[in-house]
Amino acid sequence: MKEFVINVGPLETRIALLEDKRLAELTIERQENRSLVGNIYKGRVDSIVRGIQAAFIDIGQEKNGFLYVSDIAGTEGTGDFVLEDGVARPQGRKRRTRSHGASSIEHLLKKNQHIMVQVAKDRMGTKGVRLTNFVTLAGRYLVFMPTVSHLGVSRKIEDEKERTRLKRVLQDVRPKGTGLITRTAGEGCKKPDFRSDVRYLEKVWQQAQSRMKSMKGPALLYEDLGPILRMVRDSFTREVDKLVVDSETEYSRILNFLDTFAPNLRKRCKLYNGKRPVFDKYGIEQEIEKALRRTVYLKSGGSICIDQTEALVAIDVNTGKFTGKSRLEETVARTNFEAAEEIARQVRLRDMGGIIVIDFIDMELDKNRRQLLEKVREALKGDRAKTTISEISELGMIEMTRKRVKHNLIKALSQPCPYCEGSGMVRSVTTMTFDTLRRIESLFCNSKEQSVILQVHPDVARRLRTENKDLLDGIAARFDREIAVESVSDFHIHDLKVLRARTRKELTP
Repeated sequence: MKEFVINVGPLETRIALLEDKRLAELTIERQENRSLVGNIYKGRVDSIVRGIQAAFIDIGQEKNGFLYVSDIAGTEGTGDFVLEDGVARPQGRKRRTRSHGASSIEHLLKKNQHIMVQVAKDRMGTKGVRLTNFVTLAGRYLVFMPTVSHLGVSRKIEDEKERTRLKRVLQDVRPKGTGLITRTAGEGCKKPDFRSDVRYLEKVWQQAQSRMKSMKGPALLYEDLGPILRMVRDSFTREVDKLVVDSETEYSRILNFLDTFAPNLRKRCKLYNGKRPVFDKYGIEQEIEKALRRTVYLKSGGSICIDQTEALVAIDVNTGKFTGKSRLEETVARTNFEAAEEIARQVRLRDMGGIIVIDFIDMELDKNRRQLLEKVREALKGDRAKTTISEISELGMIEMTRKRVKHNLIKALSQPCPYCEGSGMVRSVTTMTFDTLRRIESLFCNSKEQSVILQVHPDVARRLRTENKDLLDGIAARFDREIAVESVSDFHIHDLKVLRARTRKELTP
């Protein structure tokens, strides 16, 4: 069972996809950080970097976007295109070409040149938006590509007869010199449905071209739908049982959209009027809280621990409290099988990308190893992101790669700890106590100040007044100085200040 639950607030919109009543995907869009994917801009080439065959394009945003040579129309060759969030991108092409070749970026673009670009991927971290010159306009049933001549069918439509039929239909409705790709929602649709989409998208393209000619400098030419209608267009299909939204305004907009593009789905939309927040009602808030934790507990009593870095995710599987009822191999296998399903769900929910290494508990039987690998592959079938999975190593580990679809959930909902600066560790009280003693000793070697005040974290102050008081007194006696200790409640454990006793001006320890 699939359900969409939408919570609309004054500052953010949250869209949750539930599968069998459990949170599978979460999209959060805030007013201060709206998604630009799908927007089309008139951009200006700000700089060209030959070494990586890319250009930085000024599109009027705070940070320049970047455009690889392989994403410029005219370099596509005869390869295939794949849909990513309604944007079609060329596949199987090398990003870098010969530095002096005809298709090298310096032969295609010049500094200060104006070029039409579309946002293919939002900003991530310090990187600007990823741009493409292959303009694509998404409709309900197909994607229109006005800059390339290409016909394609969504890979999720697997029936060969249906794929052949759809290609014939696309050939009939395609405007000359353009490209079309059937979306998954187009399966089983008739020619008039596609023709209606094409007429609408052609008008949008003509308006974008007209604005490209009339607008000066970097400017927005076309803005894609907001997060809710974009989800309805891209993901609200016959496979979804229900859509619930807690905003009357957005509910009306959804119904109006469906009246035009998918009237058969209108009855599946419900307006939520309850007093209890809709995410609380469906247990989603609790699921989000769990998704921010390092450790996820399994029903059997086992657990998985997730550690994320910039490009690598390490996942460790533990049996925990689960001891099984018979043999060790059976206990380990059951824990691994349950962990495989939960890991696939967490990878998708948290939108973890890059290299993912899963350290399953080692199993002796080859039959169990093969079954585990099949469990992982089966569990990842519902993931929209592209994944590749390796065989199980001798140590029981599986390596996989995953292409991130949107912002990583943890990075979207949290920020690096100001204490540990993202490391997850701070110095211990013992370490800071000994470090303080060394620094005050160094200060007395370079200063003639007779009386000083040590300001430190309360836990460090307690150690200096009790367990390590003799060490502090020894330093004071050796240098013939006076040392007073003050605890400061709002100090970080790493903080240390040395003040002159009479003026209370700070000294450099």
